[in-house]
Amino acid sequence: MRILLSITILAAGCASAADISAEMRLATQALGELAGVCEADGRLLWRQSLCGPVVLVNPGTRAAIANRQDPDGKFRKDGDVFVGTFPERFTLANTSIQWGGQGWATVMMPLPLDPFRRLSLLTHESFHRIQASLGLGAPDTPDPHLDTEAGRLWLRLELRAMARALRSEGPAGRQSAADAMLFRMVRYRLCPGSEALEAGMEKQEGLAEYTGVFVAMRATGEDIGREARAVEAFEDSDAFARSFGYATGPALGLLLDRYADGWRERAASASLHSILASALGVPASEDLQREARRRAQHYGYSAVAAAEQEREERHRSFLAELTSKFLDGPTLDFPSVPEMMRNFNPGTLVPFPPHGTYYPTGTFSASWGKLQVDSGGALVAPDNMSVRVPGPINPTERPVHGAGWVLHIEPGWVIQPSGRPGSFAVVKAAPPPPAAR
Repeated sequence: MRILLSITILAAGCASAADISAEMRLATQALGELAGVCEADGRLLWRQSLCGPVVLVNPGTRAAIANRQDPDGKFRKDGDVFVGTFPERFTLANTSIQWGGQGWATVMMPLPLDPFRRLSLLTHESFHRIQASLGLGAPDTPDPHLDTEAGRLWLRLELRAMARALRSEGPAGRQSAADAMLFRMVRYRLCPGSEALEAGMEKQEGLAEYTGVFVAMRATGEDIGREARAVEAFEDSDAFARSFGYATGPALGLLLDRYADGWRERAASASLHSILASALGVPASEDLQREARRRAQHYGYSAVAAAEQEREERHRSFLAELTSKFLDGPTLDFPSVPEMMRNFNPGTLVPFPPHGTYYPTGTFSASWGKLQVDSGGALVAPDNMSVRVPGPINPTERPVHGAGWVLHIEPGWVIQPSGRPGSFAVVKAAPPPPAAR
């Protein structure tokens, strides 16, 4: 909430000169901190430097601070950094982009005041910049089974076992790590097809988060107990489907560092959990579920199972609300375009199979314009190339408004009635008729 509040103040134009100066100082400091570790730590982890172009952006004003000259040549040098305005053509998000034929890491301000979180964030996004060149890119498709009772139950137990493994050494640590993989195997058996989905998310986001945590631990002197606390805290999340890799990825990486020498060389061709399970000698026996239930008693199985059964009832009611809003009620549909950009909070997404994923808030942009969803939510298609929101209040006004959203539509696009009563669609405008001779 602190970060969101700060962004709101800046966007409203209420930031004082002192606030902006403090933001500038912290941004310059953060880029210096990254420069001090990116070469050595990047090569230690991935045999490739993490150093490269980084731009920090104020999302309210698009004021930008970079560690090098921008490809458009519009930033000006200010001491050790370059300052300017982030181009409108790019979506504001913590991500990596192609700018001038080169990969750039982009990070939104204000930056965390905590040095560990700050360096971890910058390193995470810097890893994304080089991820494809390492052969470690993967789909980041949400995992619907992690919104089910069984999927959540065994993930929560796995998180508890991972946290205990991180804190423990010797036989106790090894047993807890093995328990975590045992609980995961049960989840995969109960939820067919889930193994490949989870492996992709842990490779795409989990390895980035592991890299950030690893580098921040070395730079700040924090011990592994910090990550154990983060894994424990993550269990309180109500939406695991798109965010679980931010917790399991670092935990798997740190446990692999302990139990599986040379695992990073195999990460491109094998899933992280399979490498760890093999290193620990965890068998996938026929009595897998019985053994897992027995071991789960050491991690509060009964209480977790009861809590997830209660949540499942609430979740069914919520899915019924989504059906009423996005399937039965009036909506505005956007065309499917491969270049649709999304900016969202991964810890809030809710799978709504087979229709897509519910985003409570987010920013979406493509050739049709920019859609800002602040409340009321949006439904993103399974392929992430189109979006749907509740119907517009007045489809002829500009910008277009609906319940909790606003659309700035680009020239050449129009809103017209769709096949369902009361619903509309964004479509390309018809070309004007040829002039009469």
